[in-house]
Formats: sequence, C-alpha cells, structure tokens
Amino acid sequence: MEDKTMNTETFKHPEGVEVKLSGKSINIRGIIWMLALFIIGSNLFVYIWEDFSIFNVGYQLGHIFSHRWISLSIILYFIGYTFLQAGIIYWMSGKKLKSLRWHFDWTSAGFYPAHPIALKYYRVFLLLPAIVLGLLPTIHGFCTGSSTFFYLGLFGLVTGSADITFWYKLRTFDDEDLLLAGKKGFQATIIKRNYGKSS
Repeated sequence: MEDKTMNTETFKHPEGVEVKLSGKSINIRGIIWMLALFIIGSNLFVYIWEDFSIFNVGYQLGHIFSHRWISLSIILYFIGYTFLQAGIIYWMSGKKLKSLRWHFDWTSAGFYPAHPIALKYYRVFLLLPAIVLGLLPTIHGFCTGSSTFFYLGLFGLVTGSADITFWYKLRTFDDEDLLLAGKKGFQATIIKRNYGKSS
C-alpha cells in the first residue's frame, strides 16, 4: 500500500489555508443537531410505529433515556466512534502507529493524523464513523421499529455532528490537497498541491 502521508518539513508553505471551528460554534451546532434530530426523529418514529400524539412522543423519549443501560451504551458508542476513526487514520496512513496523535480538550477528544494526509482520506475519516455508527443504525431502527437502534443511531449522528460540520467546511478544497491537523481539535492547515503551477 502506498504511503499516504508526507514529510511535514516539505509542506511548511506560508500560503497554507487555516481552517477551524471554534469551541462555541461546535457546542451551539451540537445542541441544535441534538434537539433537531431527537425532536423530529421522535415525531417521525412515533408517527410510523405508534398512535401519533405528543404524549407518545414524550413517552418514547422518556422511556429510552430512563433505561439503565443507556449511559453505558453512550460511553461504549463514544469509544467505538473514537477507535473507528483511529483505525481509519492507521489504515489510510500506510499502517503506521506514528501516524496517530491523541488529542483531548473541552471541544473534542480523539485521534488525529500526526502527518499531512490527502484531503480525500481525511474526508473518509470525518464521515465514515457517523455513517456506520449513526446513519445506518438510525435507518435500521426506523425501518424495523426498534427504538433502541433508532436512538443509538441518533446519538451517533449527534456525536459526529462536529465532524460533519468540519467536513462541510472543507468542501471547497480539492481531494488531492493535503491537510495538516492543528494542535487543537477541528483546526487544520490545508496545503494545496498545485503550488508553483499556474491556476
């Protein structure tokens, strides 16, 4: 497999573009995502699988969050999400443990690439966990009437909301551009690969 990382020294270009999400932005968007997903999702779920009423919507939400196992499930989900992202970086960086860097602060916790990585691979890193642990369980739970899968899937989407927002912020850059992760979560420098070439 080709090595998808590059030497950091080579790409300290002054024209790199810094992209970041502020902690305030991450928290506000996370709350909005959570409220929208759980309120709209609960209404749709109850409308399809039960007699629709505000009481049944509230009961469904209260019932799912009153289970003793929900806290453990959320913790296990977060751990699974974190290590799935670590596996993606490890695999896409030529299977090198030195490619992983741990980060923890009040806005985020998890693994990030330690070296520049092509943006097309970083986009997979941002979206795949939210799809596997969020979107797919939500669809499965909604189609089968399983409120457990449905709400765990919604939690997976909330967990991935900052990653999805960061992916959206990076949409204007080319897949072949390089991303060098910053020292803080959701901060990066994009290094264009066509420097020195005419646009």
